Amino acid sequence: MSDHRTFSIDKTQRHIGPIWLSPGVAPRNVLTLFISAAMAIGFINLLNLIQPLLLQEQLGMTTGEGDFTANVYIALELTSLIVVIPLANLSDIIGRRPIFTSGFLIICLGLLIIPTATTGLELMLYRIFTSVGVACCTTMIASLAADYPQNASRGKFIGANGIFSALGVVAVGSGLTQLPKLFTSMNYSIADSIAYTLWIGGALAIATAVITFAGIKKGRVASHEEKLPYLENMRVGFREISKNPRLMLGCGATALSRGDLTVLATFFALWVQKVGTEQGIEAVSASATGGKLFGLMQMAMLLFMPVIAIIVDRLDRVTALGIAISFAAVGYFALGFAPNPFESNLIYVVAVLAGFGEAAILVSVPSLVGQEAPGRFRGSIIGVAASFGAVGIILTNKAAGYLFDNWSYQGPFIFMALLNCSMLLWAVSVRLRTGTTRNQQQTLASAD
Repeated sequence: MSDHRTFSIDKTQRHIGPIWLSPGVAPRNVLTLFISAAMAIGFINLLNLIQPLLLQEQLGMTTGEGDFTANVYIALELTSLIVVIPLANLSDIIGRRPIFTSGFLIICLGLLIIPTATTGLELMLYRIFTSVGVACCTTMIASLAADYPQNASRGKFIGANGIFSALGVVAVGSGLTQLPKLFTSMNYSIADSIAYTLWIGGALAIATAVITFAGIKKGRVASHEEKLPYLENMRVGFREISKNPRLMLGCGATALSRGDLTVLATFFALWVQKVGTEQGIEAVSASATGGKLFGLMQMAMLLFMPVIAIIVDRLDRVTALGIAISFAAVGYFALGFAPNPFESNLIYVVAVLAGFGEAAILVSVPSLVGQEAPGRFRGSIIGVAASFGAVGIILTNKAAGYLFDNWSYQGPFIFMALLNCSMLLWAVSVRLRTGTTRNQQQTLASAD
């Protein structure tokens, strides 16, 4: 297809269910991506969810957890900021598969050494090392999610990938956080229980590396196109974004969405852990409760994914983004004013609302960026967008950590709700200025 933003479908290519694929992409490549992405997101959330327990029981931290957690994520995202654009550009040259596979090997090593940390500095250094592997995986997930589907199926593709990712979080993230409670019931110490849990995760990371190497498509999706030098490739990524207000919005939304997701994963578990500790609840039980509630969020996200995917593929994607941001704001306001998670059943309703908001953001933001990014430089543009995401995580987590320690355990959620309201105003402004896109015009014409 000559226009990377067209909604027309090339039915000479392969498809998997209702998802039509780009030339040269096979269904097994897509299924491998879905599985690998699910495991990668699961590992990320495992580390986020188990860290409050690790801080409390292994490092003996009782105050300042919010600021320390924020500083850890600043260090992680500074690392990501440094490596993500080179990784995206390198993947345009050597292909996505070797970088994706290497990411899981690094994650495996990180999961093996993190339980040996005895100080906050050691933990931070081990998390930084692991974050290089995470950056390899997340950058390749974003690039392949743009490479594999035809534009008309991009929302459905990302929605399906989100469903698999939600299952990965439930199975790996929320699922493995139940293991420390199981191990302590078998008379293992809490420190040993944390170690065994993360080492099981490391074994799963090795298995995922093998699956990824075997199933991800070799080479570049558009390998027939001329390759640009590294610095030129990076410069073009910034240039394409700066001249397209929709791509600029997409980068801003990427920054906010990455902040949304990390604040939710990090400070939700920390909030539950702190409230549980103050009520005298056993640490591993509080951690398990946080994992279960987070798993419920992911199940709600899974159920809402098909709905938001249809919205993204049928509406102008800036309009869809505005709807998604509205859902995210509602979810965060619900968390900001949620009742005690150990005393009220309303917490389950709040978790569902937060899951709806997470689903909306996960599908709508990459759909907009993937649509607007020209195929030739898509890897570079997505790398730049991912760097905006890293900046978003740095700024939102630092603010959230301060609010957590100095105002309210639920302060980070109210803060993120207000940021989503601000982003909604930007999306409305861009939609009014850019009007109806060619994509929407084609969709309306095909309906007639």
